[in-house]
Amino acid sequence: MRAVCIAGALLAAAATAFAADAPSRHYSLKLTSLCTPQSPSIGLLLKGRIDGGPVLRLLLDSGAQQIVLDRRAAANLSASASSALRVVGLGAASKPCARVASGTLQIGDLILRDCDIVIVDGKILEGIDGVIPTSLFAGFLVRLDFPGKSLDLDPYPSETPVQDAGYLPARTEHSLFFLNTVLNGSQPGYVLLDTGATYNAVSPAAARVSRNYWNPSSVISLRGGTGDTEGFPLAPGVRFRCGPRVLSADPAVVVNLSEFASHYPFEVTGVLGYPALRTSIVTMNYRDGLVRIEGR
Repeated sequence: MRAVCIAGALLAAAATAFAADAPSRHYSLKLTSLCTPQSPSIGLLLKGRIDGGPVLRLLLDSGAQQIVLDRRAAANLSASASSALRVVGLGAASKPCARVASGTLQIGDLILRDCDIVIVDGKILEGIDGVIPTSLFAGFLVRLDFPGKSLDLDPYPSETPVQDAGYLPARTEHSLFFLNTVLNGSQPGYVLLDTGATYNAVSPAAARVSRNYWNPSSVISLRGGTGDTEGFPLAPGVRFRCGPRVLSADPAVVVNLSEFASHYPFEVTGVLGYPALRTSIVTMNYRDGLVRIEGR
């Protein structure tokens, strides 16, 4: 079967990064599409340099915590691997990983220092050098325009945005956003906001309760930054309701989320990935734990 990517989260120390100066100005960063022969777009890429090295193609991923590079891309880093790291992904068997000394990331005129970097053996996904987490920009109000292919960073407003302005409260754990949703009008639970996931995912338990059945003989190989796993495609018609908005989750797969979900004190029923978000503008407020998803 064709390999696809669910990037998944890395459970380790939260990423920290600091701008060259206080985040008091606006930055607008251009994104490009990650494409395959089968699809015109399966994700969004940000181009940047680490420690003055060559330009890297990094998948923008709200479901990751650190910058993750494959070993080939990391060969240009001046720092060597310093410690082994245990990572947990969305049902994936872990790849060997190691943390390296923090690096400096430059994207245009934006400079972020003390960025955590993880190196994994083997290629993460064809067409990319690594993964960059949106939480790296947590010092800013993050506005990700999927159809416009732009990432806008702004200083936080002095006051907390009000919920009736379209913001939804989110649970923030390990620098990740979990949204309280209802699957197909019947199954409540929390879903991981994962802009780097090529497929939307549903846990087996949530799929059964919502009567979304799957064929166990139809298997899709899923590849992510932490390792590979298997998924089972669901029939079209999967929907997640997030506050007043209903998002189509097609295509969606059933994935065993038990290992990933065991690290959180609430029920994780799925993953809201790139296919559900690609026509939206998503604003992430890490300071106040708020997310806004708007149609364009």
